[in-house]
Amino acid sequence: MGADTSQALLCADGVSMRYGDQRALQNIDLSVKAGETVGLLGLNGAGKSTLLKILSGVLTTHQGHVSIAGASLSRDPINARRQLGYAPDTPPLYAEFRVLEFLRFAAKLRRMKGIEANRAVERVIELCQLGDVQKRVIGNLSHGYQQRINLAQAMVHQPALLILDEPTNGLDPAQLLEIRSLIKNLGSEQATIFSSHQLAEVQANCQRVVLIDTGRKILDLGMDQLTDDNYSTVEVRLKQAASDSDFQHLPGFVAACAVNPKHWLLTTLKSRDNAVRDLDAGSLTVQGVEPVRVTPVGNHLETLFGLLRVKTDTPGEAT
Repeated sequence: MGADTSQALLCADGVSMRYGDQRALQNIDLSVKAGETVGLLGLNGAGKSTLLKILSGVLTTHQGHVSIAGASLSRDPINARRQLGYAPDTPPLYAEFRVLEFLRFAAKLRRMKGIEANRAVERVIELCQLGDVQKRVIGNLSHGYQQRINLAQAMVHQPALLILDEPTNGLDPAQLLEIRSLIKNLGSEQATIFSSHQLAEVQANCQRVVLIDTGRKILDLGMDQLTDDNYSTVEVRLKQAASDSDFQHLPGFVAACAVNPKHWLLTTLKSRDNAVRDLDAGSLTVQGVEPVRVTPVGNHLETLFGLLRVKTDTPGEAT
C-alpha cells in the first residue's frame, strides 16, 4: 500500500535499509498528516527504531525518499529538520545540567534567541509539567521526569512533525498515564508518529496504526477500520503461497496482511459472515489461490500481533 501524500507533513516513499548483508527495512511507504497521531507497532527488533532514525535524519536511507513539510530530508536537510522534533528511546540528556538550563540549550540549538527562546522554554515546561523540577539537576530525577524532558526538548521549537521512539518505555502506571495524556494533547496542527511494542499504547493514543515485521510494513489502517462493525477481518490459510495482489480484487477489499505467504489476515468492508461466505464460495480460487480454512476473527490488530509473537517464538515454522 503506497503512502497517502495528500496534505502530508511526513512523506516517506520506498524506504529501505541494510546493515551489512542484513536487510533492516524493505520498501516502506508512510505518510502522516497534520493533527494525526500514528502508532508504529512491532515486536522488538522489527525495525521501528531504524525507521524513526531515518525519518528524523539520524540515519541515511540506502534507498527511498523522505520529505518533511515539503522539504526533502536528503536535498534540503536544514529546512526539513527545522520542521521536526525527535525524542529517541534513550533520552539525549546532559545529566549534570539543570532542567531549565538544558531546555534553554535545546532552544539555542534550534536557533532560537532572547524572548522567543524564553517563551518557548516556558511553554514546554508548562506543557510537560516540569515546573516543580525546573531548577533541579537532570541526573537526580526519575526516569519518568527524564522522559518528559526528552519530550520537551523535541517540542521546544513547535515542530510540524514530532517523532517519538518508545516514549512510554520503562514508565510506571502513573507516569504512563501522564505521558499518554501529553501525547493526546499535542495539538491539531501537528503530526505525531510514535513507536511502541505495546499494543495497548497504540490503541489508546492513535488514529492510525502501522505495523511492521522484520523490516516490512504489513498493516497501515485507521483505528476505526480495525474496530468499526462495518469492517471485518478473516484469517485465511492457503494451499499455495500468495502475494498482496492476489487479494486486491476481492469484494470490499481493504487490506491484506501476511503472517507468512500461506497465512493471511484480510480486512474487508463486509460483514464477517459475508466475508467468510464469499471466500468459502471460491472468490480466492478465481484468483488462482485456494483457501484451506477461513476463520473470522474479532480484533484484527490484537490477532495479528498475537500471530507475529507466535511466529517469532517458533522460527522457521511453516503454517
